[in-house]
Amino acid sequence: MRQRLRPRLVAAGWDYLLIAAWLAALAAVFVPLYLAGLYRPGALNPDVLIAAVSVLPVLAYLTLCEAGPRQATWGKRRARLVVVTTGGKRPGAARIVLRNAVKLLPWQCAHMAVTRLTADDTSASGMALLVATYALAGTYVVLLLTRRDRATPYDLLTATRVVPRTPTT
Repeated sequence: MRQRLRPRLVAAGWDYLLIAAWLAALAAVFVPLYLAGLYRPGALNPDVLIAAVSVLPVLAYLTLCEAGPRQATWGKRRARLVVVTTGGKRPGAARIVLRNAVKLLPWQCAHMAVTRLTADDTSASGMALLVATYALAGTYVVLLLTRRDRATPYDLLTATRVVPRTPTT
């Protein structure tokens, strides 16, 4: 049976609202510090800083929610979805960490591409990371749209699926 796409998109939309709120909070802190001259972007390795303040908190959010008792992020709960193994069981924490790390890989690649390309617009590593960003994200979208079970590469890698919540999940 073909899984419905709409609940996945609704869930992603709700979760992106939370992520956007977090990023707005970061901007509310870092932009005034930068404008006041109290923060210099080159003071810390930008890849580490960006990962520490944006990607890792989002990874923690996704992982704590999906490995938790509800097996779902706030968005998935609103869309009545849960993350399960391909056998329909509760996935372990390690599987969920890997799932979400792979899910966020295009985002981190994009950050790293931007830091390299803004420092040197001819950076080969920046261009390679940019290509990787689009290739990964494109693959995620194509599989989500074309597979009957809506499994993405991170679902396939970790043998997980996002399915409608049932009384037993």
